[in-house]
Order: sequence, then structure tokens, then C-alpha cells
Amino acid sequence: MKKFDTENILQSGEFTLVNLIHLFKQKIKLLWLSITCVIGLGLLIYVTTPKSYQIHTVLLIESQEGANSAGGLGSLAQLSGVSLGGGASQNTFLDPALYPVIVQSKPFLEDLMKTKVSSELYPDSVSLFKYMVETRPENSIIKSIKRPTSIFKGQMTVDSDQYDSLLIPERERFAPLEVYAMGQIASRIAVSPEGSLLNLDTEMPEADLSFQFSKKVKKLIEKYSSRYVLEKQTNQVNYLEGQYQVAEKNYKDAQNTLTKYRERNQGITLESLKAVEQNLNAEYSLKFELFRTISQELELAKVKLNSLKPIFSQIEPPYVPNKPTSPRMAMTLAFSLVLGFFLGLLAIAVSYIFAYFKIHRGDSN
Repeated sequence: MKKFDTENILQSGEFTLVNLIHLFKQKIKLLWLSITCVIGLGLLIYVTTPKSYQIHTVLLIESQEGANSAGGLGSLAQLSGVSLGGGASQNTFLDPALYPVIVQSKPFLEDLMKTKVSSELYPDSVSLFKYMVETRPENSIIKSIKRPTSIFKGQMTVDSDQYDSLLIPERERFAPLEVYAMGQIASRIAVSPEGSLLNLDTEMPEADLSFQFSKKVKKLIEKYSSRYVLEKQTNQVNYLEGQYQVAEKNYKDAQNTLTKYRERNQGITLESLKAVEQNLNAEYSLKFELFRTISQELELAKVKLNSLKPIFSQIEPPYVPNKPTSPRMAMTLAFSLVLGFFLGLLAIAVSYIFAYFKIHRGDSN
């Protein structure tokens, strides 16, 4: 009778609420089967996923006082006619959208990969590259799918020194294991800027390791941010230091030449010698003024360089987590239940759609 009612509903096409409830009851076992399978799969993923400890850090990015307020040296700049340009604040901050790009860049990840950390699995400090390659802290099922042959192999070991020789500036190629390690590290860093605040989320399979990792990422962000902001001004300081050394040498040479000339011609009042002395004195004065000006510009450039350095204040500092943040049993079960329910409804709908077209195709024949 139930089979007849179901076929009658599909054949007549009368999908009222009562009929839909009837059709749903006929396939209730399919719904429970779907929920059970998805929950079982969720539990399997939960069991095979290593623990992860996440740390959330909030940084406030500030700038130091502008160069125009640099105390006595700022006044010296105005008196000597040397301008430091606009205030430092307009050049101090990077575009907030750049921070997520920086932490996912190859140079950033390469520097981070070379850093040493302490782990429960190693007696001595170990590089993040070696840790990631040898432990491969990811889901066991995913690891088996990516590398089926790993099931029959033991733990991989790598020699960090072998790869350290490859870590040179402006590289164009990376070894496959390096790409894997950088990918694992990149997936464990998330940066989201909010105005002058920078939210930093990091995670690792060990609590203490996660704390170390968070601090190293923060330190490297400060380094890269300062480097990008100060690159132009640093080049200016380096240029002025080179000019300073040349001007100092020329000034001292002119001073020595004038002094020796005066010592050799004491008491002589010839007009020709006086003219030579005047020329030497003029050359000495010119080179001294050039040396003094470059010296002032160098000191002011150093002051501006220091004033441009961004300051990262910790609003929410990192801390060693007491318990893992993932995987979570409650969330896994809830997600599996909801997913299994909707997949079950989809399976029921698909089964009736096929049955509907099968019946009507038979009627048309």
C-alpha cells in the first residue's frame, strides 16, 4: 500500500505538504544513514587530526615624533637652511593591505623557515624547516592521500645544513621540501589589519612551540615593516656617509696644505706669495663649509631615520595556551550532524527525482 501511494504521488505530481511528508517518511532510513556516515567520517577526521594551539596577538602600530620636532637638531636644520622634508608620520605606516601580503611572501617565509625553535620532539633546538618536513603536522588521511607511498615508509629525516647552503638572497628556485615547509608555515599565519591595529593569529601543534612561533612572526613583521618604510631614508644616510668621508678627507688635505705653506713662508711679504696663500685659504674655507654642511645633513638624516621607525606596541600579547584550540569534538559533531542532515535531504530529493522521471518516461513509452 505504501509503495502504491508513493508511486501514485509521483505519477500524479501532487506534491502537497502532506504528500511531501509522506515521501520523506518513506526515505527516513536514507536520512539516518547519511547522518551516521557523515558523523563517522567527522569522528575519523577528528581522531586523525593533530592538536593545534592557536595564539591571538593584537599590535598597535605607532610612529615616533616627526623630524620637525627633533629638538635642537630640528632648530639647527632651520638655522642652517637644511630641510628635513615633510613630517615622518606620512611615510611611517605601510598600507594595511600589505601586511597579509608580506607574511605570505617567499622572502618572509624563507627567513622564518630558517629560525630555530625548541620542540618536545627534539632534544636540541631545530629549524622550522626541519620540524615541518620531519613531523608533517597535518591530518593523517590527507597525508596518505597526498603521498600514498608514505604508508610504507618510516619518518623522513633531513639535514638542515644541506638546505642552509641554498638559502641565498634573491633566489629563483626552491627545493620541493622547502616549498612544502613554507606552505605549512604560511597556512599557520593569519594577519588582519584594522586601522592602526594589527591582528596576528598563529598556530602550532605544541603549546610552547606556538608561543615561540608567535613571537618570531611578530619580530619578523617588525623587521620587514621597518625595512620597507626606511629603505629610502637608509639609502640617503648611506649616501651622505660616503660623501661625508670624501668631504672630511678633502677638508683635512686643504687644511694641511695651507698650514705647511704658511710654515714654509713665515716672514715673507711678497705679493705673489700672499696671493697663493689667499687662494689656499679660500679653498680651505670652501671645503670646510662643504664638510660642515654635509656633516649637518648626515646628522639630520640619521635623526629622521630614527623618527621614521614604526613602533609595535602589544595590546594583546601572546601567551602559552593551556589547551588545544583544535580539533574540537563538539564543533566536529555539530558540523557533521548538520552536513549529514542536508546531504540526507539531498539524497532523498535526488532519489525521488530519478523515480519521478523514470515513471513518466515509462508512461510516455
